[in-house]
Amino acid sequence: QFHHQLRVGERQPLLGPPESMREHVVAASKAMKMGDWKTCKNFIINEKMNGKVWDLFPEADRVRNMLIRKIQEESLRTYLFTYSSVYDSIRMGILGDMFQLEIPTVHSIISKMIISEELMASLDQPTQTVVMHGTEPSSLQNTALQLAEKLGNLVENNERIFDHKQGSYGGYFNRDQKDSYQRKEGGGGGGYMRRGYRRDQQNQSN
Repeated sequence: QFHHQLRVGERQPLLGPPESMREHVVAASKAMKMGDWKTCKNFIINEKMNGKVWDLFPEADRVRNMLIRKIQEESLRTYLFTYSSVYDSIRMGILGDMFQLEIPTVHSIISKMIISEELMASLDQPTQTVVMHGTEPSSLQNTALQLAEKLGNLVENNERIFDHKQGSYGGYFNRDQKDSYQRKEGGGGGGYMRRGYRRDQQNQSN
């Protein structure tokens, strides 16, 4: 459901400022995908969200500080996922300045990503530099990517059709099944008949 809302939001050419909590979360996710941790933080922690959510927690300031820290760390991870192919190398000090994180924290995050094979890179300790390992996808990987893209387009088209039907015909079938249809009785099988249809046939035969 959340990914559906995120895709729907990305398809909209113009978006107004978020109003509901869900819209705030979707807008924050879009900012995090771009590595923009400050915008992400502003969507999650603001006067409206504080009143609806964060001020209700005990030790609300501590909760907000924890959220800001997590947003910074996850924005760094997302930035590296998204833009690692753009860089040959990048200094950890630059990443620390971008996301306002200490170099040991940046080092720890990147090391975990490398160990778990989430990031194809190595660390040059003397220069405190992340060296990216550019890898070309194999033919099988290219085919899998093309298939995944086609499946994604198919899912997106189905969701668009479903949204259109919900907007145009929402509640139509439920109302008709309740008020205008009844189950056939007797040997007619398992279909539905409109209420009054059997009575009309009887009047015509009489």
